[in-house]
Amino acid sequence: MTSYLVRRIGTAVMVIVALSFIAFGMVRLIPGDPAMVYLNVNDPSPEALAQIRSELGLDRSWFVQYWDWMSGILTGDLGSSLTRPYEIGEQLATRLPASLQLAVCAMIVAVALGVPAGVIAAVRSGRPADAAIRGTSFVLLAIPAFVIGTVVILVNSMTLKLPLVGYVPLSEGVFRSIASIAVPVVVLALSMGSMLARYTRNTVIDALAQDYVRTARAKGASSTRIVIRHTLRNGLIPVVTIIGVQLGALIGGTIVVENVFAIPGMGSMLVESINSTDYPVIQTCVLVLGAIYVTINLAVDLLYPLIDPRIRAVS
Repeated sequence: MTSYLVRRIGTAVMVIVALSFIAFGMVRLIPGDPAMVYLNVNDPSPEALAQIRSELGLDRSWFVQYWDWMSGILTGDLGSSLTRPYEIGEQLATRLPASLQLAVCAMIVAVALGVPAGVIAAVRSGRPADAAIRGTSFVLLAIPAFVIGTVVILVNSMTLKLPLVGYVPLSEGVFRSIASIAVPVVVLALSMGSMLARYTRNTVIDALAQDYVRTARAKGASSTRIVIRHTLRNGLIPVVTIIGVQLGALIGGTIVVENVFAIPGMGSMLVESINSTDYPVIQTCVLVLGAIYVTINLAVDLLYPLIDPRIRAVS
């Protein structure tokens, strides 16, 4: 188990280091120059532009800029924005909790809807309930979350006119905060829940066809006990994988939904920094989101031996 843990952590660290290289390099391929934000003219002189770039440190080699950036991160200094008067660490401290709250709440709702729906579809395989769940999940998977969110806002603006846009921090009350993001949470959960329902259905159907299920039935075990005690746990590894992958994707994939519902999270911060070509903010946001994704996948890997002890022997 120790060697399994060391290998997984080592792989995660290498992935994050590789991601830092990719984020740093790709950001500098984005059209635009952050130095232009400081000059209120359409055609600035080369001298003025060079002076601003020198003051911002953009005239140094990429290697030096990367080293300074990573050295700061390793010492806890995330740096400052090039185009806005704020420290990146302070902005992350206020923006990241909103994105995490949105993603975690959406995943909880998705699991609560998707896993039971998948089990029901598997137990009722070939029946109307199965067809209804599969059809609904197929439709919801085909529609992007931001499209559903936009339609909800448009319909609400012409009918009930409820306050669906905005965000209340957790510090102002847990229930008020959750209520303020209830609609975007449901919008995100519909797609994720549909995917979980389909995966759960397939894994439970496969598990129901195994010999140990026939043995349990022959011993007189009830259908509920077979599904909960035997089938669901043995078919849980693919579902746990999907939950972990989708949770990581949700944290980084709430960008459009956050902008649709005016939630001040990582998504809106990233979009603002891309519009102004703010190198440090963009690459730090990408690195933080990627590190969260890798960490969640690492946690999922470490859960495997707890779910299925046979993995301990293989590892």
